[in-house]
Amino acid sequence: MKNIITSILNHEQAVCPHCGTKIGLRQIKEYFLKGTNHSIQCPNCDRTLRPKREPVKMFYCVCAGFLSVVIPFWLYILLIEDNFWKAISLSIITCIICILIVCLLVIRRIEFK
Repeated sequence: MKNIITSILNHEQAVCPHCGTKIGLRQIKEYFLKGTNHSIQCPNCDRTLRPKREPVKMFYCVCAGFLSVVIPFWLYILLIEDNFWKAISLSIITCIICILIVCLLVIRRIEFK
């Protein structure tokens, strides 16, 4: 089980370009809340690090978030049952799954300059 989790959270590309130190998940998680305009410090050489590019394009995140809410909501309403609150709960669950997938993509694809 531990091997599965470590393979999912693999962030080998997240290294300092100056000293080669691997950047930890604790520092990478700041990009989830503050965005890619935020800079972090290397834990080894204390130099400022910024991402080379956005790990996942913002347009794709917005589209995925919108579609993960709207499509399950209307599919539930039209195909399963005409119950608003059950459809909302299904949409919230799919939105949370979408957010987790985007977070995993950011962890795996982030590179620093």
